[in-house]
Amino acid sequence: MNYIISKEFSFEAAHRLIRNYTGKCNNNHGHSWRVRLYIESVDLDNKDMVVDFQETKVLKLWIDENLDHTTILWEQDPMCKYIQDSGQRIFITKKNPTSEHLAEIIMKKALQLFNTERVKVQCIELNETFTNGVKLYP
Repeated sequence: MNYIISKEFSFEAAHRLIRNYTGKCNNNHGHSWRVRLYIESVDLDNKDMVVDFQETKVLKLWIDENLDHTTILWEQDPMCKYIQDSGQRIFITKKNPTSEHLAEIIMKKALQLFNTERVKVQCIELNETFTNGVKLYP
């Protein structure tokens, strides 16, 4: 059998897209982001679980410390300096802070936290709105 569990988290953050982008999303704006983590295993642990859902909260802690209530900006965005100088929370990205790139960042962290010989991160799903999102597989 192949077991797949999922755990959902949320966070609030602003971002804007300015790298090679022209459209209304080049204005700073916020979202209620939703992250869904999928972890799979072909067998269960000694508690008969893929992993205890409590163990997934370490990813939520990382999200809260790094992304929640921040402004997420591309490293070359001139607004970075203003946000930093004003003492506000900022998360700086190497690429445009699109849903796709944020999913890459969260996936990288999830792989560090959860991948073992027994369990694997199957995918990360990130939604910036109820209708827009991305699913990323390692």
